[in-house]
Amino acid sequence: MSTINKCGSVALLGEPNAGKSSLINALVGCKVAITAPMAGTTRDAIRGILNTANSQIIFVDTPGMQRATNLLEHKMNRAISGAVKSADVICFVLDVNHVTDKVLSKLANYRDFGVPVIVVVSKIDSAKPEKLFRVLDQIKQYDFVKEFVPVSSVKKIGLEELLQCLEKYIPAGKPIYENEIYTDTSERTMAAEIIREAIINQLRDEVPTGVKVVITKFETVERTINIDADIVCDKPNHKKIIIGNQGKLIRAVGITARKKLEELLGQHVMLHTFVIVREGWRDQTQWL
Repeated sequence: MSTINKCGSVALLGEPNAGKSSLINALVGCKVAITAPMAGTTRDAIRGILNTANSQIIFVDTPGMQRATNLLEHKMNRAISGAVKSADVICFVLDVNHVTDKVLSKLANYRDFGVPVIVVVSKIDSAKPEKLFRVLDQIKQYDFVKEFVPVSSVKKIGLEELLQCLEKYIPAGKPIYENEIYTDTSERTMAAEIIREAIINQLRDEVPTGVKVVITKFETVERTINIDADIVCDKPNHKKIIIGNQGKLIRAVGITARKKLEELLGQHVMLHTFVIVREGWRDQTQWL
């Protein structure tokens, strides 16, 4: 019988590339959200579920905060608002190397929000101690912040301390999800995200993050999962870049994505990708 007697939602907020996706993956203990070294990777609210001895914590990874310039970015901002409204705890993630007055002013927006605010200072493995101490001194000025925890998702530093901190503020309640469920994202959606992650990490800054992956086939035949995916880009020259010289780049994307999909799904995967152009798709409702 489950001993869980606390259950609540923790919204992970912060700037693009603050380390929210890496943090949720590290806390949950498996891949829930895709990660990349550039900003703007996460587009939707992604849930990761962690069961401890007496709590079920539902982490909600959100897109990075930004000024919206198209319908896609408006949708991303709505995902942030929705996560905050339903949160029992706000977990504001700060990249220790990029803490500015502008970033901290966004933290101030949650002063009177009515739920506990915890600040996570991420990527501490890449900062000198004096830099970390300066950031912690800045956070101390925000008296509404309940606690602050320095962490490194890569080095697994501070994660246990963060969980102990969060559990103090999770309300009483019965678990929502079964014990074995670690995310409510479908395998089909995860497949699309893993392919998009491979594209972003392969291309880096050559093509903007305005790439969408649409799964058109996802079926199992004789212990093999057959996946067809359309890679939608904005411009014809982006298609050429994604395919690469003699198709080398798209093959590299396929190899990387297929390996990660097989790890995720636990079965052999046959992956077929098709690059198509839909100019202005980020402003077209049917694509969002």
